[in-house]
Amino acid sequence: MDFGIRNKIALVTGASSGIGRACALALAAEGVNLVVAARRINELQAVADEAKAHGAVQANAFAVDLEDPESIARLGHTIQERCGDVEILVANSGGPRPGRYSELKPPDWDHGYRSTLQSFLLLIDQALPAMRRKNWGRIVALTSTTVKEPSPMLTLSSTFRAAVVAAMKTLSIEVAAEGITVNCIATGRVATPRLRELYQSDEEWERAQREIPAGRIAQPEEYAPLVAFLCSAPASYVTGQTIAIDGGLTSSLL
Repeated sequence: MDFGIRNKIALVTGASSGIGRACALALAAEGVNLVVAARRINELQAVADEAKAHGAVQANAFAVDLEDPESIARLGHTIQERCGDVEILVANSGGPRPGRYSELKPPDWDHGYRSTLQSFLLLIDQALPAMRRKNWGRIVALTSTTVKEPSPMLTLSSTFRAAVVAAMKTLSIEVAAEGITVNCIATGRVATPRLRELYQSDEEWERAQREIPAGRIAQPEEYAPLVAFLCSAPASYVTGQTIAIDGGLTSSLL
C-alpha cells in the first residue's frame, strides 16, 4: 500500500529510543522528510542517520526538553526555519514517575502535567495552524492502556494520559472537516527501560508477561506499523480513536 506521505514533514518526539525510534524509522521508510527530537542528541543523531538509510528524504535531529515550554518553543522555531511546516506529528514522551496517589507530592503532579499533557498540547499548538492552512494533517499521540484501565500504581500516567485522550478527542471533532486526523495509541507493555523501571526483578517481569493474553511483552517495532498507517493518506477517515496495542491485556470493551 502506498501511504501517500512521501516528502511530508514528520516530527516524532521522544525518538532517541524505544517506540519513538521505531515510529520514526517506519515513517522514514515511507519517504517522509523526518524530524526527530528528544533530550539525548547523540543517540538522536544516530536515529536520524539510520532514518536516512531507511528511506527518509531528509532526517534532522534537534534536542528538546519536553518539560520546558521554552525548549519546545525553540524546537518549533528551528523546525520552521530549517525544514518547513510540520504536517505529521507523532507526540511521544517518557512516562511520569510511578506511585500511588498517597505517595505523590505537588512537585510530582507538576512534573507529570508538564511532561505528559502540557508538552503534547504545546507541540500541537505549533503544528496545527499550518495543518489547517493546508487542509491536511496527521496527529498521533502515544499514551498508555491506563487511559482505558487506570492503574493504582501509575496515578500520574492514569490521570494525565487520560487528559491527553480527552483533548485529542475534542480536537478531532473540531478539525475533522479540515482534512486533519487526530488519534491516540494506548500503549501496552513493551520492552523498554520504562517497563524495567516498573517490573524490576525477573519474577516481576515474568509475571508481567503471564498477565498478557499474547503471553509476551511487545517489542517497540510492533507499534510502529499502525502509527505509520494512522499518519498516512489512506487513513483519512480514521480519527478521534484511541487504539490499544497491548497483546489483549486491556479487558475494557472500548
